[in-house]
Amino acid sequence: MNKIYFAVCDDDEITCDVVCRRIFAIFKKCGIEASGAKYFSSATLYNHIAYSREGEAYKYDLVFLDIDMPKYSGMDVAEEIRKKSADTDIIFVSNREDRVFETFSVQPFGFIRKNCFTEDLNATLRQYIQKKLAQESFLVVHTNNNSSTLKLAVSDIVYVESMRDHQYIKLGSGEKVDVRMTLGEIEEKLASFDIVRVHKSFLVNYKYVQRLETSELLLTGGERMPVSRNKARDVKDGYLKYLRKVGYTL
Repeated sequence: MNKIYFAVCDDDEITCDVVCRRIFAIFKKCGIEASGAKYFSSATLYNHIAYSREGEAYKYDLVFLDIDMPKYSGMDVAEEIRKKSADTDIIFVSNREDRVFETFSVQPFGFIRKNCFTEDLNATLRQYIQKKLAQESFLVVHTNNNSSTLKLAVSDIVYVESMRDHQYIKLGSGEKVDVRMTLGEIEEKLASFDIVRVHKSFLVNYKYVQRLETSELLLTGGERMPVSRNKARDVKDGYLKYLRKVGYTL
């Protein structure tokens, strides 16, 4: 996952500090790099958004907003965000549960209750991380007979198997695609994702691993993948890191 840029806006400085620290702690635990900004004034954030230059990408992936703030409410800020960006995720952090339905107009990702802050934040960020991981990234491949070029969603790749001069990509649908690439080339293209070399002949997507055993992986579809002895430690460490990243408590 790419670095996450987030902002927290709350006119109570202590609350703003606490929210920011907790967010950093969760991202760090999940192995995700993050950069955060604190706004103690809704007017400062509002103006930052409203007067950003035309064509300039909005800088935050995720914004946490209190609802009740002087001059500009959290809803005012959220509406201004929506004018500039449909992709920025908004999470409200508020005691005003009576206004939760009102927030639907700006399509927030979530609503965190301040009186259930720790529980709600953990659950909401876990969902957010899973959403980001599931966002489609693609691998463009040529079939082995060179008859077609395919755009495969990385999240749909279960594993890649090398058999003699052929590399087969197994998809979640059950389809196997014979591609004209070496296993090393595929591995290099997928290096930034959770797809790893577990054996000289296999790359496996951690997303589809149900259980890690001593010398093999059990996949969600019931298939078993061999794990080379010299890769066992790295595969185990990588799988545990992946579980933390998607929010599983170990």
